[in-house]
Parts: sequence; structure tokens; C-alpha cells
Amino acid sequence: MNDIFFPAGFLWGTATSSHQVEGGNQNNDWWEWEQSPRHIRDGLPAAAACGWWEGKAEQDLTYAAELGQNAHRLSLEWSRLEPMPGVYDKAAFARYRKLLELMHKLKLTAMVTVYHFTLPLWATKMGGWTNPALVGQFRQFTHECAKQLGDLVPLWCTINEPAVLAYLAYAGTVWPPGHGSIPQGFCALRQLLLAHAAAYHALHQVCGKAQVGLVLNMPWLEPARPASILDTAVTKAQDWLLTGVILHALKSGWLMPPLTFFPCHTPSVYRSFDFLGLNYYGRYAVRFDLKAVSLMFGNHVQEPSVRTESSDWGQIAPRGIYHQLLRLSRLDVPLYVTENGVYDNTDTVRPKYLLDHIAAVHRAMSAGADVRGYFHWSLLDNFEWAQGWSTPFGLIQLNPQTQERKLKASGELYSRICKANGIINNSLDKLSIFQ
Repeated sequence: MNDIFFPAGFLWGTATSSHQVEGGNQNNDWWEWEQSPRHIRDGLPAAAACGWWEGKAEQDLTYAAELGQNAHRLSLEWSRLEPMPGVYDKAAFARYRKLLELMHKLKLTAMVTVYHFTLPLWATKMGGWTNPALVGQFRQFTHECAKQLGDLVPLWCTINEPAVLAYLAYAGTVWPPGHGSIPQGFCALRQLLLAHAAAYHALHQVCGKAQVGLVLNMPWLEPARPASILDTAVTKAQDWLLTGVILHALKSGWLMPPLTFFPCHTPSVYRSFDFLGLNYYGRYAVRFDLKAVSLMFGNHVQEPSVRTESSDWGQIAPRGIYHQLLRLSRLDVPLYVTENGVYDNTDTVRPKYLLDHIAAVHRAMSAGADVRGYFHWSLLDNFEWAQGWSTPFGLIQLNPQTQERKLKASGELYSRICKANGIINNSLDKLSIFQ
């Protein structure tokens, strides 16, 4: 690999989400879900998580800046900030404000996600994202966040991975509320898109100069047998449901089947993005299978793959991030890689994964994609939803019982990349992982 350099001002960061790192979130749907050990792969709840709410955030953010990062993506915990409908917690807002002020002092550009998967318990009692009334509640909540914190946030993400949430939590059974209803999954995705648009306009009403975007999970899907008409058809169907229907709504303002029975004009959704965030982990090879009803008759058969018995992040394939960035670039807005990482217990796969994917981002930029930043998932090992603590993604190793932290070799590698604003090969040769 030749030396590669990124433009001045490029953002190098990591991403976290509130429930996964804060600890003590007992007023949301995930806390309630975790009380049943069968819902979590290793049976371990988030509990104290990474201790961020009780003071560990300052330590970790300071360390991130020392490692050369110049940005960080975090999320707000709706259940803390609005514990009851229309009732806002001043102390919780003050805590987030303290963190954002520290980030400003550390010269860490703040990218803040308003909603990253967790709902207040009062919202779940409304029916969650199947209830159209929650769209208005979310708009009001976002408006309050903008009023309280907007002066410290240049980059806002409205919602993280709406399709993933809709399908795992409402169409599927592995995330709360676990309804297992495909029609409810489509309903939830429709409400999430409308909520995104409502939040976009609320943020701009208060924070005129801020940039507001939506974060999409976009794996690279390919037919397992390229010559197979059936494999190709189910691949296109899966891509439409996960990505295509959202991009079409953003580009045209029309919600298409299966989100509605007939095309539905929603002008609020049209061009409701100043940038787009790409979450990318891997590639899936899709093979037609009549038994795979929940996957639109397409099984994922790629080998090898980064998977557990209950989750599959796909095959490591840097070309996928290249192709998806070019696909998003057709919408003619700035792009950010808002998540990119790999589950790796030994930290032997992650260094090469980092190098290859960052190089692929650079190739996409050379081909015309306006990528402004890269946020690795994640800063430190944390609670990974239904996987519990069994699938570490962090650059910093964390023992959740002792809260002890230790920089991994991949963390040292990423530090050198951040400080060099690129990949300089002779500096990497000195790292023990490459000797």
C-alpha cells in the first residue's frame, strides 16, 4: 500500500451510543428487555456499562484526543432527558452539556445522534414506533435538545439506522419490543422516516447553521450465484427494504410500497438531509431460499463471515464501503463514515481491517465521493445490544467488572493514522503487530 493522505480538516473519530457506554439507564426499553437473560447472548446486562454517566466519559474523551482524534460521535439518551412526556431533566441536560463543553475544549468536533435505538418506557407504552403520535413527541424532544445543546453541536444525526431498528425490533424478535410482525416492521420504518424529517426541521428551526443528517446501515449485498435470476431478485429485494426505500424517500419525498399500500407523498421527507452517514461492516452473499421468509427468501451464505450463532456482521470486504460511498455520493451531499469496525476478540483482525477500509474510503474520495470524516466503531469495548459483552468492537479494551481500560494494538495503529492524517507506511512498520 502506498502512503495516502486525507484533506486538511478531515475528521478522525470514534463513535459511541448512550445506552452502550453510560450505565444505569433504567427507564428505557432496553433495560427492561435485559431483565430476561434469554434476551442477551451472554446473559449480562448493560448495568454500569462503561461508566460514562458517573464520570468515566471525561477520562475516555480526553484519551481519545491524546490519541490524535479530532472528533467524536455520541448519542443522547431520550429516557434520561425526558423521563416523562413533556418533562425534561435539567440535571441530565447539564451532564451532556458538560461533556460537550469538554469536547470543545479538547478540540473534538461533536457529532450528536438524537436517537440511537433506545426508547423511554413511556414511549413503549404508546406502542413505540408503530404509533404515529410518537413522531410529534420526537419532534418536541429534538427541539428541546437543540435549544439546550445546539450552540455546542455543529453536526447532528437525527436517527441511527432506522431500517435496522424497524426490522430487528418490530419485524423481528431479537430487539425490544420483539413483535415478530413484518407489517409492524414496515409501519415502524415509515414512522421513523417521518420522525427523522420532523427532527431535521426542528433542528434547523433552532440551529440554523448546524448540519443535520441521517445515518444508514448499508451492507454490501451481492447474489451468491451471479448468474442466478432468483439470487439476483432476492438481493435486490433485500437492498430495497434496507436502503433503497429510504434513499428513494429522501430523494423524492415519496414513501413507496411496502411502507404504504400505495405511493404516499411526504414532502417533509424530501431532501431532509445536509449530509448522510454511512455505517458499514461487511458483505453478504444472498442465495434464494423459499424457507427464508423473514429475509425475503434470501439466506446469507458468505464464507468466511464475522458472526456468532445469533448475529452476522458479514464478510470483511473493503470494496463494499467504496461502492456504498459512491452510491451515496449521487445524492450530492457531504458524507461521513459514521460507523465502521469489526468484532474481534483477539485484536488480530482489526488492524488490517482498519487499514484496508480507510484505504477504500480514500479511493472513494479519489473517485468523487465527498467524504468529510471517518468514525470507527467503537472507542472502547461496550455493551453490544443482544450480544451483551461477548463481541468487543473497541480500540480500547474494557473489563466491565473492574472498569479497567487498556489500549489495543489497533488503537495504537488508529492513533498513528489520526496524527498523520493518513496512512504512512514507514511509521506503521515500527508497530509490533506488523513486525
